[in-house]
Amino acid sequence: MKVAVDCYEVKRPVTGVGRVISNLLTELADIMPEDEFYALSREKYEGYKKTNIIQHIVLPDNGYFRWQNGPFRKRLKAVCPDILIASNYTLPVFSPYTSVLIEYDISFISHPEWFPGRETKKKRWLVQRSLKKADRIVTGSDFSKAEILKYFHISPQKVKVILLGSDSIFRKSSAGEIEKWKENKGLKGKKIIGFLGSIFNRRHIPELVDAVRLLREEFPEVFLYVIGEDLTYPPQNIPQLLDKEWILWESGIFDDELPVFFSSLDLLACLSEYEGFGLPPLEALSCGTVPVLLNRTSLKEVYSNIAFMVDYPDVKAVKNTLKAALTEVKEREEILARFKKIKSRFSWRKAAEDMSVLLKKLCDC
Repeated sequence: MKVAVDCYEVKRPVTGVGRVISNLLTELADIMPEDEFYALSREKYEGYKKTNIIQHIVLPDNGYFRWQNGPFRKRLKAVCPDILIASNYTLPVFSPYTSVLIEYDISFISHPEWFPGRETKKKRWLVQRSLKKADRIVTGSDFSKAEILKYFHISPQKVKVILLGSDSIFRKSSAGEIEKWKENKGLKGKKIIGFLGSIFNRRHIPELVDAVRLLREEFPEVFLYVIGEDLTYPPQNIPQLLDKEWILWESGIFDDELPVFFSSLDLLACLSEYEGFGLPPLEALSCGTVPVLLNRTSLKEVYSNIAFMVDYPDVKAVKNTLKAALTEVKEREEILARFKKIKSRFSWRKAAEDMSVLLKKLCDC
């Protein structure tokens, strides 16, 4: 079987979608050694070690839509795959291939106010067309599956929930590595509350900043470390908001730095109104760091018993929960112990096994 994979988002630094598909592809190639996987991407990725992963660098890159429906589609025609894994929400507009579409969330449909109107209309049309054309749809939570079925007339049997995984690199860094990392970042001796992800309005960064400001009145050693690109809409003045002596803001991080980043944190905060799964809390837990999450959508579903939860993005409520998470050592230990018992559920190997069954069934049809 020849499987083509849209690897547009597999680049350095590797972000959420890129981490999902690179890990999934690596495990699939190991599980299915007799099959060929064609990774079509815009830049070379050194992380693939299996010989049955054949990389194709597809240029030029004029934005995802033009790339997917221009040079990517032409390369697909040359490869002529038995199955296409579309890993980034949409299929090419004209795609005759048996396909598996990975749909992480449909926030732009359920909450169009979070996105520019023109972008939302275009994406809605593309996603709706892709969901109807795809032979199977994969998503990361029951919440996301319910959202897809709510907004689109699709058979439930067509949508498969596959839990995302935590890569083996995510484990607690050594004390020496953490100390060196904190010293290099100017965070030595600080209690660090971290955030990782694109900065959207739905993730309540202003409320997090205000909550940390209040917390510092009791714990002046607390520092906020934000990693993410400003994608707020309507635009917020994020540079001004984060321009404080007790905040470190970086737009991105390399994937091999992620374990020590998570390990150096005292807490990870993700006050998101809407997530299809939420990888950073899982990766933080794998590194021994407890998350503080908004008790909504898939975060409530996936992390209900393995995180400190905030019911509303109210500044005082967030501050009080952050304080509890910092000071209640026994509860943090119990959360990490509960996570250890269920960690095997969140495995890229298991996710790839589920995907391989799906691919083989499609190929046999």
